[in-house]
Order: sequence, then structure tokens, then C-alpha cells
Amino acid sequence: MLVAETFNPAPGFSTTSETARRLGVTVGRVLRLISSGELPGVRVGNRWMIPDDAIDLRLAVRPSDGRRYAPSMAWGILFLATGLDTPWMTRQERWLARGFLGSSTVLDIRARLASRGELRRFRAHPGLIAALRSDPLLMLTGMTASAELHLGLIGGGDRVDAYIDEANLPALIARHHLRPSHDANVNLRVIPSIDWTWPPASVAPLAAVALDLLDDPEPRAQQVGAQVLAGMAPA
Repeated sequence: MLVAETFNPAPGFSTTSETARRLGVTVGRVLRLISSGELPGVRVGNRWMIPDDAIDLRLAVRPSDGRRYAPSMAWGILFLATGLDTPWMTRQERWLARGFLGSSTVLDIRARLASRGELRRFRAHPGLIAALRSDPLLMLTGMTASAELHLGLIGGGDRVDAYIDEANLPALIARHHLRPSHDANVNLRVIPSIDWTWPPASVAPLAAVALDLLDDPEPRAQQVGAQVLAGMAPA
């Protein structure tokens, strides 16, 4: 049985009670995190010790509201869920992301992945859509990516759905003469700069594409997005 401890742990480790205090949760919650594999613990007799660096990592990737993952973690989860490598993550970050996926589906944690990119809507001249779609600064998603991924969706040829690193957004706007618009034909999800080579892929991982299809106004796109995510079992 998992129990809390009151002894002094070895250097570099914390008790469950100290871990709970640092994370702002109950000891019972800490024990459940250990049991589910989301937090590593070392068993000493009938007590648990938690590595301090694992606590620090959880604090770093967890935003203050306790719901959304940090952008680098959100993207790590989406890439790993699709079976892709995550070279920007440390081994411990990768281990933590796999722990999240081991107990939940991407659909289960959809709200916590919202930090993957902030949606910005633009208008481009229709004659420039094809050139914009092939711009190397973009990582395609949503309806624009559906043909590349053979998802069986028809349409979307008159618009662009993509991700862009925030550092590259000004250059993209200038190059393709984009202007903010409520009547948008360019939907860009702006990603806070992450320590990766941009773009990490020409097409977003399937898990991210499916999430973006769920947000599409077209009912058929929403249906396909839900079907894709429903088929993604925990890793």
C-alpha cells in the first residue's frame, strides 16, 4: 500500500508530503501520480522518495492554471502520439510525455493541448494561395494537410491551414501580403518559439491535424478529426 512518509530523504529526493507542498496538491494526489507513472518514485521500505529534478520538471511543464501543457510538452505529446521523434525534448521530458499518453488518449487531454498554437486569421489574395501553401516556413495542418495524409476529405483548396513559428510570422506576412481578416482564407496557428529546427515537419503530426479538424467549421472535417483521435489508443 502507498503511504506518506515523515522521514528525511536522501539528498536530491523529497518526501511525498514535501512533493505535495511544492506541487500544490494533496499527498493522495502525489501517490496517485506515482501509481500511474506520471511521477517517478523510489520505494524505500513502505515509503516513497521522489527525485527533486522530476518535481522541478513537472513544475516547469505545468502552467499556473494546472490545465494546459507548456507548448514544448504539448508538441512532444502530439509527436509521440503519432510515433514521431521529439529531438527538442530531454530524455526526462520524453519520459513524462509518455506517462501522460500511457494513461490518457489525445482526445481525453484535448483541452490541455491548447497551447500548441494561437489561432490567427488572415486574408490572402486567392491567386497567392498555392504559393503560400508551399512556403517552407509552414507546417500544414487541418484541411490543408488532409490530402497529404489521405484522410478522405474533399475541399480546402481555396484556403491554407498551417502552423508557423512566431519568430517567422512577420516574414511570412510580408512575403505573401497577408492581412488580418474575419473573412479569412488563411488560418495560422502561431507557436511560441521552441528549441527545435523549424519546421520540424512539412505536415503536422496526425494527432495535431485531427485536433485542428475538430475545430473546423465543416461538419465532415469535425467527424474525421473525431474518428482519427478515437482510434489513437494510449501509448
